Amino acid sequence: MHNSLILQDKETDSYWSLMKGSAIAGDLFETRLHELPVGEKVIWREWVEKHPDTLVLSVKGREDVPVDPYREYYASDRGFGDRVARDSRLPTKEPIFAFLLDGASYAVLLSALEGGTILSIGDREVFLFRPVGSPVLRSTVAYLASSGGFERVDEGWRHTPSMNIFDEGAGVFQVPVEGLTRMQGFDTYWYTWSPQNPGTRILGR
Repeated sequence: MHNSLILQDKETDSYWSLMKGSAIAGDLFETRLHELPVGEKVIWREWVEKHPDTLVLSVKGREDVPVDPYREYYASDRGFGDRVARDSRLPTKEPIFAFLLDGASYAVLLSALEGGTILSIGDREVFLFRPVGSPVLRSTVAYLASSGGFERVDEGWRHTPSMNIFDEGAGVFQVPVEGLTRMQGFDTYWYTWSPQNPGTRILGR
């Protein structure tokens, strides 16, 4: 629906949109999803280097996928089923990091995030980071500063009030600091996000 998958729960027959973050139909209509702690999307080689004891779940007895079923999808400029974005401000398959903040919807081009960038939203600053040359499916790191902001320094990036340095390899600020919050968001394509979130503001162009 609207170019993205919808989940149905059997207990209440409610339908959940991940891109919207809430139920769009059923007994729990407009109930917000509770977001779990931040996960990480990363290529297998890098993950297993950090976590060599990782267990691989099998699907019907198989643990591997010999041929990438998404290869043609990634190579195409159209979405699943040849879908295209109705909002023409960005190309259909433009890779974006999208997020919701204070009831408003935002999207940033992934190409603008390599090496890190700072965005001002109202009186707050958002820090977004992707390593240079990152594949589309790598997770974007996002932090929101409720006070103060961020700056570029010789060591990389720094949270100015706390002088806390961002560890680019680990993708985190070195020390947990009050007023510095890890943000949730989606690394996705424009055609899947924009139908669910009309009026999205495009930042960092």
